[in-house]
Amino acid sequence: MQMEQVLKHSESERSEPEYSGPHPWQIQPWARLVRRAMRHRAYTRWVDRYCQPLTVTGVERLVELDGPCIVIANHQSHMDSLVLFTALPEQLKGNLYFGAAQDRWYVKGKRKVVLQPWYQSLVLGNFPVTRGGGSKALDYAGWLLEQGCNLAIFPEGTRAKGERLGEFRHGVAKLALQHDVPVVPVYLDGLKQMRPKGQLHVTPGPATAEILAPIRFAPGTAVPAATLALWTVMNARHAATPPARPLADAA
Repeated sequence: MQMEQVLKHSESERSEPEYSGPHPWQIQPWARLVRRAMRHRAYTRWVDRYCQPLTVTGVERLVELDGPCIVIANHQSHMDSLVLFTALPEQLKGNLYFGAAQDRWYVKGKRKVVLQPWYQSLVLGNFPVTRGGGSKALDYAGWLLEQGCNLAIFPEGTRAKGERLGEFRHGVAKLALQHDVPVVPVYLDGLKQMRPKGQLHVTPGPATAEILAPIRFAPGTAVPAATLALWTVMNARHAATPPARPLADAA
Protein backbone atom coordinates (compact mmCIF):
# COMPACT_ATOMS: atom_id res chain seq x y z
CA MET A 1 0.00 0.00 0.00
CA GLN A 2 2.79 2.40 0.91
CA MET A 3 4.59 1.63 -2.38
CA GLU A 4 1.38 2.39 -4.33
CA GLN A 5 1.13 5.78 -2.64
CA VAL A 6 4.76 6.55 -3.50
CA LEU A 7 4.16 5.62 -7.15
CA LYS A 8 1.01 7.77 -7.31
CA HIS A 9 2.93 10.69 -5.82
CA SER A 10 5.68 10.24 -8.40
CA GLU A 11 3.11 10.16 -11.21
CA SER A 12 1.58 13.39 -9.88
CA GLU A 13 4.98 15.09 -9.78
CA ARG A 14 5.72 14.06 -13.36
CA SER A 15 2.35 15.34 -14.60
CA GLU A 16 2.80 18.80 -13.07
CA PRO A 17 3.74 21.26 -15.85
CA GLU A 18 7.02 23.12 -15.61
CA TYR A 19 7.12 26.83 -16.30
CA SER A 20 9.77 29.26 -17.49
CA GLY A 21 10.05 33.01 -17.01
CA PRO A 22 9.80 35.82 -16.41
CA HIS A 23 12.85 36.91 -18.39
CA PRO A 24 14.25 40.29 -17.27
CA TRP A 25 16.58 40.32 -20.29
CA GLN A 26 13.57 41.12 -22.47
CA ILE A 27 13.90 44.84 -21.69
CA GLN A 28 17.52 45.04 -22.80
CA PRO A 29 18.26 47.15 -25.92
CA TRP A 30 19.24 44.09 -27.97
CA ALA A 31 15.96 42.35 -27.12
CA ARG A 32 13.94 45.42 -28.06
CA LEU A 33 15.75 45.56 -31.40
CA VAL A 34 14.92 41.93 -32.09
CA ARG A 35 11.30 42.56 -31.17
CA ARG A 36 11.07 45.55 -33.50
CA ALA A 37 12.62 43.54 -36.35
CA MET A 38 10.06 40.76 -35.78
CA ARG A 39 7.10 43.13 -35.37
CA HIS A 40 5.59 42.47 -38.79
CA ARG A 41 5.88 38.71 -38.48
CA ALA A 42 4.53 38.57 -34.94
CA TYR A 43 1.85 41.25 -35.04
CA THR A 44 1.03 43.48 -37.96
CA ARG A 45 0.84 40.91 -40.77
CA TRP A 46 -2.10 39.22 -39.04
CA VAL A 47 -3.86 42.53 -38.53
CA ASP A 48 -3.28 43.48 -42.17
CA ARG A 49 -4.67 40.14 -43.30
CA TYR A 50 -7.78 39.88 -41.16
CA CYS A 51 -8.81 43.38 -40.05
CA GLN A 52 -10.50 44.78 -43.11
CA PRO A 53 -10.23 47.53 -42.15
CA LEU A 54 -8.82 48.41 -38.71
CA THR A 55 -10.06 51.82 -37.56
CA VAL A 56 -8.19 53.48 -34.71
CA THR A 57 -9.47 56.59 -32.91
CA GLY A 58 -8.40 58.60 -29.89
CA VAL A 59 -4.62 58.55 -30.44
CA GLU A 60 -4.57 62.31 -29.78
CA ARG A 61 -5.50 61.59 -26.15
CA LEU A 62 -2.01 60.19 -25.58
CA VAL A 63 -0.01 63.18 -26.82
CA GLU A 64 0.70 64.51 -23.33
CA LEU A 65 1.26 61.11 -21.74
CA ASP A 66 4.68 61.14 -20.08
CA GLY A 67 6.27 58.13 -18.43
CA PRO A 68 5.15 54.53 -18.04
CA CYS A 69 1.48 53.54 -18.11
CA ILE A 70 -0.79 50.51 -18.04
CA VAL A 71 -2.91 49.91 -21.14
CA ILE A 72 -6.09 47.91 -20.59
CA ALA A 73 -8.62 46.54 -23.07
CA ASN A 74 -11.70 44.37 -23.13
CA HIS A 75 -10.90 40.75 -23.98
CA GLN A 76 -12.85 39.18 -26.86
CA SER A 77 -10.48 37.08 -28.92
CA HIS A 78 -6.92 35.85 -29.47
CA MET A 79 -6.75 38.72 -31.97
CA ASP A 80 -7.00 41.28 -29.17
CA SER A 81 -3.31 41.63 -28.35
CA LEU A 82 -2.41 41.86 -32.04
CA VAL A 83 -4.87 44.68 -32.68
CA LEU A 84 -4.12 46.47 -29.42
CA PHE A 85 -0.40 46.51 -30.19
CA THR A 86 -0.97 47.75 -33.74
CA ALA A 87 -3.37 50.48 -32.61
CA LEU A 88 -1.00 52.09 -30.10
CA PRO A 89 1.44 54.85 -31.10
CA GLU A 90 5.16 54.15 -31.21
CA GLN A 91 5.73 56.08 -27.97
CA LEU A 92 3.97 53.22 -26.16
CA LYS A 93 4.47 50.06 -28.19
CA GLY A 94 8.20 50.61 -28.55
CA ASN A 95 8.50 49.66 -24.89
CA LEU A 96 5.34 47.61 -24.26
CA TYR A 97 4.97 44.29 -22.43
CA PHE A 98 1.84 42.11 -22.34
CA GLY A 99 0.69 40.11 -19.34
CA ALA A 100 0.09 36.50 -20.48
CA ALA A 101 -1.31 33.52 -18.59
CA GLN A 102 1.59 31.47 -17.30
CA ASP A 103 -0.30 28.16 -17.53
CA ARG A 104 -0.97 28.71 -21.23
CA TRP A 105 2.00 30.58 -22.69
CA TYR A 106 4.95 29.80 -20.40
CA VAL A 107 4.83 26.02 -20.16
CA LYS A 108 8.10 24.24 -20.87
CA GLY A 109 8.30 21.45 -23.43
CA LYS A 110 6.05 22.86 -26.15
CA ARG A 111 7.12 21.80 -29.64
CA LYS A 112 6.17 24.88 -31.64
CA VAL A 113 8.70 27.71 -31.59
CA VAL A 114 5.99 30.33 -31.11
CA LEU A 115 4.91 28.55 -27.90
CA GLN A 116 8.40 28.52 -26.38
CA PRO A 117 8.57 30.74 -23.28
CA TRP A 118 11.69 32.52 -24.60
CA TYR A 119 9.84 33.34 -27.85
CA GLN A 120 6.93 34.75 -25.90
CA SER A 121 9.26 37.02 -23.94
CA LEU A 122 11.57 38.02 -26.77
CA VAL A 123 9.43 38.32 -29.90
CA LEU A 124 5.98 39.04 -28.46
CA GLY A 125 7.10 41.04 -25.44
CA ASN A 126 4.98 38.94 -23.07
CA PHE A 127 5.56 38.21 -19.40
CA PRO A 128 3.92 35.43 -17.35
CA VAL A 129 1.06 36.11 -14.96
CA THR A 130 0.04 33.37 -12.53
CA ARG A 131 -3.72 32.96 -12.30
CA GLY A 132 -4.78 33.29 -8.67
CA GLY A 133 -1.17 33.95 -7.72
CA GLY A 134 -1.97 36.69 -5.20
CA SER A 135 0.12 39.83 -4.72
CA LYS A 136 3.38 38.11 -5.74
CA ALA A 137 1.94 37.59 -9.21
CA LEU A 138 2.33 41.37 -9.65
CA ASP A 139 6.00 41.58 -8.62
CA TYR A 140 7.46 41.33 -12.10
CA ALA A 141 4.87 43.68 -13.59
CA GLY A 142 5.77 46.21 -10.90
CA TRP A 143 9.45 45.79 -11.69
CA LEU A 144 8.76 46.52 -15.36
CA LEU A 145 6.97 49.75 -14.42
CA GLU A 146 9.94 50.73 -12.24
CA GLN A 147 12.19 50.29 -15.29
CA GLY A 148 10.03 52.74 -17.24
CA CYS A 149 8.20 50.10 -19.29
CA ASN A 150 4.57 50.20 -20.37
CA LEU A 151 2.24 47.29 -19.61
CA ALA A 152 -0.76 45.89 -21.49
CA ILE A 153 -3.19 43.85 -19.41
CA PHE A 154 -6.68 42.48 -20.00
CA PRO A 155 -8.32 43.05 -16.60
CA GLU A 156 -11.14 40.57 -17.25
CA GLY A 157 -8.44 37.90 -17.04
CA THR A 158 -9.93 35.75 -19.78
CA ARG A 159 -11.87 36.12 -23.00
CA ALA A 160 -15.54 36.99 -22.58
CA LYS A 161 -17.98 34.14 -23.15
CA GLY A 162 -21.12 36.22 -23.48
CA GLU A 163 -22.06 39.70 -24.64
CA ARG A 164 -21.51 41.34 -21.25
CA LEU A 165 -18.25 42.89 -20.11
CA GLY A 166 -16.71 40.68 -17.44
CA GLU A 167 -15.76 41.80 -13.97
CA PHE A 168 -12.29 43.32 -13.63
CA ARG A 169 -9.66 41.82 -11.39
CA HIS A 170 -7.82 44.10 -9.00
CA GLY A 171 -4.30 43.68 -10.41
CA VAL A 172 -4.32 46.75 -12.67
CA ALA A 173 -5.68 49.02 -9.94
CA LYS A 174 -3.08 47.75 -7.46
CA LEU A 175 -0.22 48.38 -9.88
CA ALA A 176 -1.50 51.82 -10.88
CA LEU A 177 -1.84 52.93 -7.25
CA GLN A 178 1.41 51.42 -6.01
CA HIS A 179 3.48 52.92 -8.84
CA ASP A 180 1.45 56.09 -9.45
CA VAL A 181 1.01 55.50 -13.18
CA PRO A 182 -1.97 56.27 -15.41
CA VAL A 183 -4.21 53.65 -16.95
CA VAL A 184 -5.09 53.94 -20.65
CA PRO A 185 -8.39 52.18 -21.50
CA VAL A 186 -8.78 50.94 -25.07
CA TYR A 187 -12.09 49.59 -26.31
CA LEU A 188 -11.83 46.87 -28.97
CA ASP A 189 -14.74 45.89 -31.18
CA GLY A 190 -15.31 43.44 -34.02
CA LEU A 191 -12.76 40.86 -32.93
CA LYS A 192 -15.16 38.47 -31.26
CA GLN A 193 -16.93 38.01 -34.58
CA MET A 194 -13.62 37.41 -36.34
CA ARG A 195 -12.42 34.72 -33.95
CA PRO A 196 -14.75 33.89 -31.06
CA LYS A 197 -13.60 31.77 -28.15
CA GLY A 198 -13.28 28.13 -29.19
CA GLN A 199 -12.96 28.87 -32.91
CA LEU A 200 -9.65 28.09 -34.62
CA HIS A 201 -10.03 29.92 -37.92
CA VAL A 202 -10.26 33.70 -38.35
CA THR A 203 -12.93 35.31 -40.51
CA PRO A 204 -11.78 38.65 -42.00
CA GLY A 205 -13.90 41.65 -41.07
CA PRO A 206 -13.89 45.22 -39.76
CA ALA A 207 -12.34 45.99 -36.38
CA THR A 208 -12.05 49.12 -34.28
CA ALA A 209 -9.83 50.28 -31.43
CA GLU A 210 -10.89 53.40 -29.54
CA ILE A 211 -8.31 54.87 -27.15
CA LEU A 212 -10.11 56.52 -24.23
CA ALA A 213 -8.77 59.25 -21.96
CA PRO A 214 -6.00 58.14 -19.55
CA ILE A 215 -7.10 57.69 -15.93
CA ARG A 216 -4.87 58.58 -12.97
CA PHE A 217 -6.01 57.79 -9.44
CA ALA A 218 -5.63 60.16 -6.52
CA PRO A 219 -3.31 58.95 -3.74
CA GLY A 220 -5.21 56.99 -1.14
CA THR A 221 -7.85 55.66 -3.54
CA ALA A 222 -9.01 52.23 -2.41
CA VAL A 223 -8.20 49.38 -4.78
CA PRO A 224 -11.84 48.19 -5.12
CA ALA A 225 -12.94 51.75 -5.92
CA ALA A 226 -10.22 52.11 -8.54
CA THR A 227 -11.14 48.78 -10.12
CA LEU A 228 -14.80 49.78 -10.22
CA ALA A 229 -13.90 53.12 -11.82
CA LEU A 230 -12.00 51.36 -14.62
CA TRP A 231 -14.81 48.90 -15.19
CA THR A 232 -17.41 51.68 -15.22
CA VAL A 233 -15.57 53.61 -17.93
CA MET A 234 -15.12 50.54 -20.10
CA ASN A 235 -18.64 49.26 -19.50
CA ALA A 236 -20.16 52.60 -20.47
CA ARG A 237 -18.33 52.39 -23.79
CA HIS A 238 -19.33 48.74 -24.16
CA ALA A 239 -23.00 49.53 -23.49
CA ALA A 240 -22.91 52.21 -26.20
CA THR A 241 -21.84 49.69 -28.85
CA PRO A 242 -24.66 48.41 -31.10
CA PRO A 243 -25.17 44.62 -31.08
CA ALA A 244 -22.83 42.99 -33.57
CA ARG A 245 -24.08 41.03 -36.54
CA PRO A 246 -22.36 37.83 -37.69
CA LEU A 247 -19.73 38.63 -40.31
CA ALA A 248 -21.44 36.42 -42.86
CA ASP A 249 -24.51 38.67 -42.63
CA ALA A 250 -22.64 41.95 -42.58
CA ALA A 251 -23.31 44.22 -45.51
